[in-house]
Amino acid sequence: MIFNNIYITFAQTPMKHTLYLKTIFVLTFLAGAQFLNAQEQITDAGFIKIDAKLGKVIYHRVLQHQTLYSIARGYGVKQTAIIAANPALSDSRQNLPPVLTIPIEDDQIIYRIPLFKSKSNFLPVYYQVLKQDNLFRVSRVYFDIPTNLLMNRNNLEGNDLKIGQTLHIGWLRSDFEPLIVHEGRLKESDEPEKIANRDLSDRFREEYQGSTLIDKNEVAYWKASETSKGYFIMHRYALPQSIIEIKNPMFDNTVYAKVIGNIPANLYPREVDMVISKEVAEALGAKDPKFFVRSRYKPDRVSASR
Repeated sequence: MIFNNIYITFAQTPMKHTLYLKTIFVLTFLAGAQFLNAQEQITDAGFIKIDAKLGKVIYHRVLQHQTLYSIARGYGVKQTAIIAANPALSDSRQNLPPVLTIPIEDDQIIYRIPLFKSKSNFLPVYYQVLKQDNLFRVSRVYFDIPTNLLMNRNNLEGNDLKIGQTLHIGWLRSDFEPLIVHEGRLKESDEPEKIANRDLSDRFREEYQGSTLIDKNEVAYWKASETSKGYFIMHRYALPQSIIEIKNPMFDNTVYAKVIGNIPANLYPREVDMVISKEVAEALGAKDPKFFVRSRYKPDRVSASR
């Protein structure tokens, strides 16, 4: 019916406006296709639904190389909360289903971007109108957004909503605080710590016993296509030719690697603290190209002072 109405409009429109309207229609259709594609992947936006038992949820389509840990951090929720919302999951190391239910708390949604903050640091969230919905129910019952703000944000001229209509509600916080690790561990475990490359481990303990070392959470980056072998890394601040201790708090894996040099300026994003070899990444149990680690190392005085 919609396409019929559009066709009639074109038929009744003077020829000089026909091309203009068709162009508008094509551009709108393409934009809609891109929007639906983003909705299917759920990577550039979150689509909130109201679950009778769980409350607000987002159905996340699991992409290649994603882990429960990375998904949980991406949405700012605990892994245990995701496991509880997905009965098929029994633990964090289980293979993930194609779609995960992500529970969203009310205080995670913000309705106005804070001053001096970039929108790129926040994940847009949307809601799709159902049969029983009206403007008041969506704005004041489901969400805590002023009705006039919801109307202005979505260019609504009246109180009527259409079934299937998509409303931009607000944003989820995606600029979460750095990972906090106490004593280099995220969880208590009776299992012995897994250490790769014992020779470098012994050298690390012998050379740096009694030394003052940097001990902090950092972001590691690696490429699955890397073909070189060996336990080595480039680091932003560690002393070249020194040994670094790297822990993956997710799996309690520890790797010792040689620092072959500092990361060249402007070659990688500033958030990346170390570029690790494929062998180091595999020993740490890495799945994502970028992930959080806990490291200890001897700093390069020149680099550390920058």
